[in-house]
Amino acid sequence: MEEFSLTKIIFSLNLIELIVLLMVGAVLFFLSLSMRTHILMFTLVLSASLVGSTIPIVDNIAALVRWVSISLLLIAVIRQRRFKAPPALLLFWGYITLGFVSLFDAISPIWQLQKGILLLAVAVTIPLAYSNETHSSLRLSLVSISLAATVYCLLSFISLPGQLSEAERFSGYAKGAPSFAMFLGGLLPFTFWGLWRANHRVIRMVCGSGFLCGSIALIFTGQRTGTIGGMIGLIPLLLTFVQRRNIVKFAFVIIFTVLLSYVLLQHSSEDFVNFLSVRYSPESGLSGRESIWGDASSEIAKSPLLGRGIGAAETVISDSFHNAYLEIWFNTGLAGLLLFLASLCCFTCRILYLKRICKDPEIRSILALALGYIMGFVAMSFSESIAAEASNLNLMLYLFLGGLVSNRDLIVQKGLRSGVIQRGVSPNNHFFRGQPSPIGASS
Repeated sequence: MEEFSLTKIIFSLNLIELIVLLMVGAVLFFLSLSMRTHILMFTLVLSASLVGSTIPIVDNIAALVRWVSISLLLIAVIRQRRFKAPPALLLFWGYITLGFVSLFDAISPIWQLQKGILLLAVAVTIPLAYSNETHSSLRLSLVSISLAATVYCLLSFISLPGQLSEAERFSGYAKGAPSFAMFLGGLLPFTFWGLWRANHRVIRMVCGSGFLCGSIALIFTGQRTGTIGGMIGLIPLLLTFVQRRNIVKFAFVIIFTVLLSYVLLQHSSEDFVNFLSVRYSPESGLSGRESIWGDASSEIAKSPLLGRGIGAAETVISDSFHNAYLEIWFNTGLAGLLLFLASLCCFTCRILYLKRICKDPEIRSILALALGYIMGFVAMSFSESIAAEASNLNLMLYLFLGGLVSNRDLIVQKGLRSGVIQRGVSPNNHFFRGQPSPIGASS
């Protein structure tokens, strides 16, 4: 069972770490006063991705900066009174509420209450901070996340050469390969989106390098869940971006990725190459997950209707259930699972509806990113518990995109004419007012 204690982390810092933390906190505080939510999102994504680093100072600072960023985003929500939540988010909050109700039968009440409060803080702050943002702020936030994802992908790739001699899963700077691969798999669609949709050439080149390095690092992890989830997340983006006019650009990216991967394999030990071939072989099976799922199902069968509280699954099986849906079922009961699935379906239906009525390439690219990410998120949740964790980066990105597609600037009203959608739009809609400015352009 993972122990979480902010006070323990704070008092474990040395003087240099504390000074760095205070400086970062001061910068973020002043940014929050100026409502620079896109920079807070950059900091949040980067810090959340670095939590669990093998370097203690990075791990400690990242853990605290993550919650400083969330706290400042919450301040922004309160200051601007952004309290109107879309139906999908209300369903998600309902799932969390059942987790609190289930605490009467909790296995570790105090610890589980902490987990529930953290999950609620994330679920309230991130989507509300962006469900009422303007078009320009949403654009900047997407570019910021793409750049944060690129930084993480580049750091991961840099650490790759030193781990090519070991016959084990590549984990970069992270303590565990599974979470490392799922971070990469979740961030990869954002780098690909930035490669094609950023307006500035420099940003596109930077995101392109991030996509290239992230793809190679992800494949070399030997983690099938994160790799498959990342590849699935790219499908809607590929269908949206790769057309006849830019097929050469896409072919260049693929060829360069294959060549660089080949060079790295040539400089890898035979044991590592054999390890990768075994990991991606169909005969490798599910790595013992069948037994874990069987144990999880047995625990659920003891009380299928009532849950045991947020985080309860981690107290029963130390390695988690390796299935987010089983874990949510155990934590919040059958009703909680149904509310979570209903929320997921509502977000997805919203994306599909907007894709059907929107013709503008910029908006369709955003919707393709959101759809691809959710597809990868759903796929990874079948063999890992990312959707059930309280402060996981993948869950944060899911909630961010859910808030983005629920933004009232995307609400379509009938009866008004427009050249970019099949039906009418709100006259106050920033996305559809005239020709929208390109992603990454200054507002």
